[in-house]
Amino acid sequence: MRAVAVIPARYGSSRFPGKPLVPLLEKPLIVWVVERAGACPAFAEVIVATDHPGIAEAARAAGARAVMTSPACRSGTDRVAEAARSVEADVVVNVQGDEPLVDPDDLAGLVAAMAGEDPPAMATLARPLADTAEWLRPDVVKVVCDGRGNALYFSRAPIPHFRDEAEASAGPRLPDRPPVRACKHLGVYAFRREALFAFTALPEGRLEQAERLEQLRALEAGWRIRVVAARSDSVGVDRPEDVARVEEMLRGGR
Repeated sequence: MRAVAVIPARYGSSRFPGKPLVPLLEKPLIVWVVERAGACPAFAEVIVATDHPGIAEAARAAGARAVMTSPACRSGTDRVAEAARSVEADVVVNVQGDEPLVDPDDLAGLVAAMAGEDPPAMATLARPLADTAEWLRPDVVKVVCDGRGNALYFSRAPIPHFRDEAEASAGPRLPDRPPVRACKHLGVYAFRREALFAFTALPEGRLEQAERLEQLRALEAGWRIRVVAARSDSVGVDRPEDVARVEEMLRGGR
């Protein structure tokens, strides 16, 4: 099974233009991500899918292959799919270009989940929620799974809702930890190559439109998404104010 990492890196981020080239400890963000993916022995190749020559140059200098993609790609997954059409692979892993703390061992576990006699079309990472505050935050995506480790639903809301425990979970008496084994979803996806192309051809789903979570497109279409337990959290750089916090984590050896 040949697995490759494809890192989508768009220059014109609405919240943080030029983000892939922002320096973290004097090294461009995209280089940190390339190095993390390159440290995963499960990948035969690391590819950066971008629309900007400066990002492509930084990726090549870090040892990745750069594939130029259209500025009109609707999403990172569409950018990954465009690049993957010129790549020989059985499994394509979409490694987010703003995740410099992604764990290479977690990436290897994600690839391993795609092997076997009946592999899923798609897999992703999640870790246990740290506390109730995280469970309640809309910017933390939650996932609940069935007994086989397949996703039942992803949501920005605190799922599931405990009807009989609502009073005990309210206000200042909120417990230190969420009263459920829900997990924080980490936005890294593995696809069988043909499934990646099929996914990007699906129409946007109603649940996806409501939550603004593209993985719900797959669930609404009846797909099985395997959820793999992550060893580490992965903190992204979404806005300029995230840079100092992530730099501190990198200094600490994360």
